[in-house]
Amino acid sequence: MNIEIKPQKILIKLLYVIIFLLCANLTGIVTKFYFNHDTVYGLVPLFDFNTEANIPTFYSSLALLSCSILLAFISFSLKRHGSSYISWGGLAIIFLFLSIDEIATIHERFHDRLHPLLNTSGLLYYAWVIPYGIALLLVLCIYLKFLINLPKNYLYLFIISGVTFISGAIGIESICGWYSESYGTSTLHYAFFYTCEEFLEMLGIVFFIYTLLLYITAELNYSAISIT
Repeated sequence: MNIEIKPQKILIKLLYVIIFLLCANLTGIVTKFYFNHDTVYGLVPLFDFNTEANIPTFYSSLALLSCSILLAFISFSLKRHGSSYISWGGLAIIFLFLSIDEIATIHERFHDRLHPLLNTSGLLYYAWVIPYGIALLLVLCIYLKFLINLPKNYLYLFIISGVTFISGAIGIESICGWYSESYGTSTLHYAFFYTCEEFLEMLGIVFFIYTLLLYITAELNYSAISIT
């Protein structure tokens, strides 16, 4: 069986998926804050961006896992052709960890340990942003040469997807921490912040999947994947 790789079509379909999830989350927020219905037969928490173990969480974990698989595919393909592949393999491992983190909420365990230890507050109230921020800086330093050596069109796409994802995952997440410390989490404003955070994360990953598919088709010359 051959599966055609069409980056633009996949991009559009994934955008439809995250827009649907966004609309479902916003509908839940409206019913919660304007009509005082917190569950609606369990549908509100099922699509709530701020709730774990639901459909948005499953989608995000699956999208991150897809990135890991695509990166591993690129790494193995480059290795087979005798090209440099280790950096792509390293990214595959990083995205595999992020996928597991999304389901297992490892970052929240960091917060539970570090917050009372460091007594963090303000933008660092969610203490997990400290180790993850340091890890991000280390990865950027290690991968700086790799990024510079990418063809410019892929470099720009890497930057766009990365900035979009990080602005949600760390940027707006830090604002959520500051706001929750000051005003709590049961407000419409907090719902707005976590909605922006999760949507930017999803959008960044969609852009990255598109980038990887484009690389596979244009640079590795794969128009289809054969499954036997």
